[in-house]
Amino acid sequence: MKWLILIVTTWNFLPDFMYSFDVNPQTEAYIPDYNHYHNLTAITSNIADIVAKNPSFMRIDWSYKSKENRPQILLHITNFTGSVSHSAHTLQEAVPKIRVLLSYGEHAREFIPVESLFYLLQNLTSGLGAPHDSPEEIFTRTILSKFNLYIIVMANPDGRKIVEKTKNYCWRGTSSGVDLNRNFDWEFGNAGSSDNPKDEEYRGKHVFSEIESKVYTELTGQQSFDAFISFHSGIRQIYLPYADTKSKLTVREPPHLKTMTTLAEHLSVATKYRYSYGKAYDLGFYTADGTIFDYIAGKKQVPISMAIELWGKSNHKGLSCFDQFNPKSRHLKQEVADIHPLYVSLFFFLIKWKQEQFITLTDSMKDVPSMTFGYILLIIVIFLTFFVALQRKWCPCTKLFPRRRVISLKSLSSTITVWGFKSSSA
Repeated sequence: MKWLILIVTTWNFLPDFMYSFDVNPQTEAYIPDYNHYHNLTAITSNIADIVAKNPSFMRIDWSYKSKENRPQILLHITNFTGSVSHSAHTLQEAVPKIRVLLSYGEHAREFIPVESLFYLLQNLTSGLGAPHDSPEEIFTRTILSKFNLYIIVMANPDGRKIVEKTKNYCWRGTSSGVDLNRNFDWEFGNAGSSDNPKDEEYRGKHVFSEIESKVYTELTGQQSFDAFISFHSGIRQIYLPYADTKSKLTVREPPHLKTMTTLAEHLSVATKYRYSYGKAYDLGFYTADGTIFDYIAGKKQVPISMAIELWGKSNHKGLSCFDQFNPKSRHLKQEVADIHPLYVSLFFFLIKWKQEQFITLTDSMKDVPSMTFGYILLIIVIFLTFFVALQRKWCPCTKLFPRRRVISLKSLSSTITVWGFKSSSA
């Protein structure tokens, strides 16, 4: 029995040992060919070029910078001519645009997520010149008219620069080695992170120690987002809140877990691959404290918040890193095309979900009398009651209903005048 207890106890601590590594370079099975992959310079210039060609639908914000003053590239995509979308086929009323925040490049070694973004942008912009009602045109028109997309193109540009310069394809963190996805104010500092600067899950000296976190905190403070998606690679999985140690111990769940689970189920079968999904603390072997998607779900109360690992090598062995998180260069084009249906499924699920929310809201307003009208009636009644009370108490000369004196005819001793006629007593 003692040995059994020892084995169980060891297994409980094994995942942290297995999945926490230093960030030293390793011998790689293959490395990126920048004729296929975008390096940091190409990412920046290509995004700027796409936006310049589509000023009616895309805007770029260069103001958010990394510690070493590199832009994180905040992209805003929508049809800027209106703030609501219309669908004559399903709803007669205006539905508010769906506000979505997409995040890429949090971990420096994960190249394919931002490559999938370029493929998405390519499909989105190609529809602008496509024939009316063609599949390409319908997709583009739908996204631009129904969404306000905010996209953090490169959350951790300094870390990406380190990877490119040193060819250390195991580097994950910022320029100071901090894992940006352990640096947020949700159960920060617990067991699902590290205080060791050499560990790939190093959380930093304090919460929000990294300036790169500012774009997330400010955007979620300024906008009421419907959904937040953090894109990663390494395995094909969809993580729902929560990932932290305390939530695992207390079986804590987010308010909109049912909706997120339904979405994850749709996404899991959207491509030719199958993605596993569930609460992060159930899905993984280890917990993760201070994650961005937990913070946005728990602290910012965004209804849908999840992390999606888009690609992974199922039979990966050894300590090499690039091949664990990214496909071979010659396979990249096909891999991002295979991922793309997941985006389509995401967008159309959100459209349906938002419409159902809107219908529920409008139906409830029709069933219940207008609260504004009720308040007006109440105010009128209170005012009249108060006015009548004042009239009776303080101003007898102007009472609404002055008391009339009643006298008997017998009390009159002589001539009386009634309705203008004069009469004499006997």
